[in-house]
Amino acid sequence: MSRYGILAAAALTAGCVGTGVEESVLPERVDYACKGNRVLRVARAPDGRHAQVNLDGKPITLARAQSAAQEKFTDGAYALYLDGERAMLERDGRVLFGPCVTGPLPKAERYRE
Repeated sequence: MSRYGILAAAALTAGCVGTGVEESVLPERVDYACKGNRVLRVARAPDGRHAQVNLDGKPITLARAQSAAQEKFTDGAYALYLDGERAMLERDGRVLFGPCVTGPLPKAERYRE
């Protein structure tokens, strides 16, 4: 293969790889510091289908739902929004915990198709 053929092949290959979108990797357990010096403790299932929060010592399990946020979990009354280092918990549309933040989370590239 000629030098130009090698360069052309390299250019085509490089074009196929592309750059991914960097997103936060949410660990299974995260403590968020919220407005009013409150702490929102979130435990996510390993498969990401459920999350659990504790309110007044009572565990509330929420199922994953479609959302523009990185992750949303709900049971119809409560809604938990997780977007990287930010979180918010609502009940019937009223904010219970928020705005909430946590320290830097690890990042990973996610490739869009």
